[in-house]
Amino acid sequence: MSSPSANAPRALLAGRVLAFAGIALVAFSMRAAVAGLSPLIPIIGQTYELNTAAIALLGSIAPLSFAAGGVFTPRIEKRIGLERTLILALVLMILGHVIRAASVNWQTLAVGTLSALVGMGFANVAMPPVVRKYFPDRVSMMTSVYMSIMSISAFLPALVAVPVADAIGWRGSLLQWAVIATIALIPWILEYRSHRKDSSFDAPEESPQVRKIHPWRSPTAWAVGTVLAVSSITGYAMYAWMPVILIDIAGVTPAQSGALLALFAGIGLPLAFVTPGLAKRMGKHVHWLVTLGSAFFVVGYLGLLLSPTHGTWIWVAIVGTGCLEFPLALVLVNLRTESVRSSMALSGFAQIVAYLCAAMAPPLMGMLYSSTNDWTVVLTTLMIVSVAANIPAALILRRNRMVDAELALKS
Repeated sequence: MSSPSANAPRALLAGRVLAFAGIALVAFSMRAAVAGLSPLIPIIGQTYELNTAAIALLGSIAPLSFAAGGVFTPRIEKRIGLERTLILALVLMILGHVIRAASVNWQTLAVGTLSALVGMGFANVAMPPVVRKYFPDRVSMMTSVYMSIMSISAFLPALVAVPVADAIGWRGSLLQWAVIATIALIPWILEYRSHRKDSSFDAPEESPQVRKIHPWRSPTAWAVGTVLAVSSITGYAMYAWMPVILIDIAGVTPAQSGALLALFAGIGLPLAFVTPGLAKRMGKHVHWLVTLGSAFFVVGYLGLLLSPTHGTWIWVAIVGTGCLEFPLALVLVNLRTESVRSSMALSGFAQIVAYLCAAMAPPLMGMLYSSTNDWTVVLTTLMIVSVAANIPAALILRRNRMVDAELALKS
């Protein structure tokens, strides 16, 4: 068990400089494999053939890899520990970036993409428990820090990918992210080798209330997973289809649709910074943030449905604001658990639920449009799903229960 002082407030970097640097650098590496590839597809296609099926496969790897991270990361962490799990994640990222940069056909590009994204899937799951272990007194603040940096890593690679490719070639553009991941590896190797004796890092490996953690038996775990799923469904659906939708219903140009997609993505930065701290301050009333997210989705989708050509950027920004549920779910992983072990279990479970749902969203949207030839049905479906899923999640979170306590009652 941790010492009584383990959760007492302390100076932010007191004895934790390596951990802080490691968290920040991993966060900056966690979206590069997704955001840094898409803008380069036309350029890579000039070197070797990339047909539509190959591009679709590359796009589907991300959510499936993240879901796989939810399945395997808790088991790996249990065997090798938290720090070595992050080291493994970064090694997979580095290997993936190098393979992609050296690829000679779409198959090797896919292998490299799979390696990089599986590594990111492991990091996705490991980050909330890492924050809990090293910053138990500043969970919400450090969640804001790494979520904000991760938001930057979601759009910065897309901005620099083509200019860097113009300067040093597309292979160099992909390889630059291997350099960043290698730098991120250094503090975690040092952290692992240091074998700290500071009692503030002795987070309990056992949940104080339950030994065997099966999060699928906890209503609160399902609520957290659902909140993360709603945000992920919206995100993946919009990244896949928003430019096409807006060109059709709002009459914008391709350049304008790209700018609107950037607006949708950019909204995530302030949300990532503000939402975790707000969630902690709201305490047992955090379910109102879920309700607020639903309200933003409804207003934004209705605006696109009823007045797509007027105030288009406002409606896109409002839908993007509904995605406050993404950082909310990730901070709830720590606010609704009582140990590093239960935090890891909940993080893995929530991301399995979220990314399996997210993987289905883009193809289902395409099928809906193909069968109706009308984006109204697609947008209405997204609006209904966001509200219908959030209502039970908010009602469960309103009970203000910990996952550990719910599992103790069933053990």
